[in-house]
Order: sequence, then structure tokens, then C-alpha cells
Amino acid sequence: MHHYDIIRFLHFPTPIVDICRDVIKQTWTRAIKNESEYGGSHEFKLHGFPWGGSGGQTTEARRTICRLLEALHGQGWVLMISTSISKKEMEKDTLLFRHQTPAPAPCDWAAIGFSKNDRIRFIDAPPEIADSLAARLGSHWVKERTLIGPGVHEFKLDGSPWWANGTKVMEVREMLLTFLEVLESEGWTVYASVDQKDGGQNYTETDTWHCCRLKSWTQGAPVYHG
Repeated sequence: MHHYDIIRFLHFPTPIVDICRDVIKQTWTRAIKNESEYGGSHEFKLHGFPWGGSGGQTTEARRTICRLLEALHGQGWVLMISTSISKKEMEKDTLLFRHQTPAPAPCDWAAIGFSKNDRIRFIDAPPEIADSLAARLGSHWVKERTLIGPGVHEFKLDGSPWWANGTKVMEVREMLLTFLEVLESEGWTVYASVDQKDGGQNYTETDTWHCCRLKSWTQGAPVYHG
């Protein structure tokens, strides 16, 4: 992911790039602006600002990356690491994959975004995740629950947890541990934590969690960790 609107695929076979093109067309409603070769990679330049927008653009961008991870996973391209390798302003994570045959077992996918100063956004996640998390965190943390779009639920949290200072920082870390416990109790794991959005000049952005659960998972079974 580069600049505000570019995504590049390096060393992927042409049929895989074709699959990814279809995913982008299905999930990014503003469409692909153009395609080109760039330094040995296949570059897609998108209309709009997927890595720098707000509101609906941010949700669509998270859904796009989640669906790309799903499509690649289904073709045997498994994420090894998401990493930041540049100190330039506006840079985002690079995702590195390995290929395996056969492909892993099929999974369900969802994205979780940490938005604004105080929001958790659930994108295409089953309602039991939000229900269980709200029950575990209680009214101390969860102040409002809202359906903000098809398949998108949002929590408004107490205070400004993504700007926490002092001992509040540790309360936020504890809340995230609870979040992971809730995900695991429902069979989900964080497959990738990705910095896919530009921050401002004097601050960074929070990651998006891209989560998956084996389609064959049943309550009490081990959780797949990719």
C-alpha cells in the first residue's frame, strides 16, 4: 500500500493478480483508476483515498484488504508478516506472503478497526463477537452501540483510549487482552494486524485487525492461528 490510493503486488503470478483485481472491483466501489507496471510489481491506482480517507472510504478500504487476504489465503498464499520498512511520512505496512500447497482450510473473515479517538468498528463480523465483548467490558467501557452500515457495527468507548496517557494506557492494554479472549472464545484469531491508513503529520494511525475462523470450527475446538 502506497500513498493515498495505490496497492502493488510483487512476484505474484498473473492468475493471482487477476483474482485480486476482481476482489478490488467487488469491494472498492469507487473503482480502479488505472493499472501499470512499477519496478517489477503490478500497480493498481484506485479512485478516491482508500489509505487516507474517512467514513465510508475507511470501511471499504478495510473490507478490501480483508477480502484480498481471504482470496490469497484461499489460493495458498499465506501471510508471513506485516511490517513497516520505511521511515517516510504516509508509509503503510508491507505484507509478505509464502505459498503453500495445498491451500489452508477455508475460513470466514472479518475486520476490526480502531477508529477516531474512541471507536471499535466491526466489519462483517458475526454479532456474537460484539455481544460477547460488550458483556465482558460492560458499561465502564462501552457507552454506545450503533449499526453504521451493512455488516458494520461500532462501539463508542469511554474517554479517548487510542490517545491514552499514564495508567490509562495499561487499562487499554488490559481491554485488548479481553478482546483477544473474546475472539478466541468464538473461534477467531487475529490473522494480520495491519497499518493501512495514513496518520497526520504529528501522529500515527492505529492498525486494523484482520481476523479469520475456520468454517469447520465448532465450540470447544482448537482455534486456527494461520
